[in-house]
Amino acid sequence: MSSCITQQVDPTADLPKISYQTDISPIISSNCASVGCHVGGSGGELFPLTTYDEVVRYCGVKAGKPHDSRLYNVIRLYTGGAMPPSPNDPLSDEQIASIYVWILQGANNN
Repeated sequence: MSSCITQQVDPTADLPKISYQTDISPIISSNCASVGCHVGGSGGELFPLTTYDEVVRYCGVKAGKPHDSRLYNVIRLYTGGAMPPSPNDPLSDEQIASIYVWILQGANNN
């Protein structure tokens, strides 16, 4: 009788480490947390996105599961209701990839 040995493989092992403070926060700050959108006290915003906790909470970030995270889904599907809204430009492919990898790596507050 043969035995089957299963090794767990880290799907993020060869990806660059993404930092919330260095990589993700600047994307959110410059594209989402602006007056009239998602910044506390500006009026008109649905919810603030000025801190890590707010981003994770209000954007439905599911650590390790980018496709289940509202944040990833609203930025990659730049159509009606997606973010950032028109007339703003959509996020670049590099910015979207950084958010994807950050979530995939556990959406850490680092």
